Amino acid sequence: MSTPTYETLLDRARTLLPATPKRSERFTVPVPEVMYDGKATTIRNLKDIGAHLRREPEHILNFLAKELGCPGVMDGPRGVLKTKANQEQMATKIREYTERFVMCSECHRPDTHLDKAGRVPMLVCEACGAQRPVHVRRVAVAEKPKGPVIVGEIYRLPIEDISRRGDGVARKEGFVIFVTGARQKGVTVRVKITKVVGNTGFGTLEP
Repeated sequence: MSTPTYETLLDRARTLLPATPKRSERFTVPVPEVMYDGKATTIRNLKDIGAHLRREPEHILNFLAKELGCPGVMDGPRGVLKTKANQEQMATKIREYTERFVMCSECHRPDTHLDKAGRVPMLVCEACGAQRPVHVRRVAVAEKPKGPVIVGEIYRLPIEDISRRGDGVARKEGFVIFVTGARQKGVTVRVKITKVVGNTGFGTLEP
């Protein structure tokens, strides 16, 4: 029986090695396919973007909605944001998402997954084992300016005019208030506010 050659032994050893996937291609962030419907922006390929980044499309959509300060809903494979944003803006935000929620800060590979340490979300790298907390930026929502009148409160207001319907018209800090029962122009009356719609109020006379 002949002795195996070095080359034969080397080939046999290679066949026993576990298969190791090779990722010679350079990782690229997917480009969003953006379309518009009125004031809404639709990302047609959001599900495909999620599959490429190995993240749930809902998670990406929630990030975009917070960053842009608007509501967002999934519509099948598409993500719909209730605001107008161009493709460049969307591409920039998706790159920011990728840096924050996908790329390892140590080995710069995308082979990661999200986990939690208590209440802190963590990015765990499957390639080098590095872990880091993911800081979610809180978006401050501007409060709607309060009107000068409050439903249920009573104010003394001068009747400046009479509307076509016969209601008195009063104003407070530019706020128009229709007063039921006030039919005399130029008098000051007590008005109880019953409803506020936009920058218009409605009220009734109080004794």
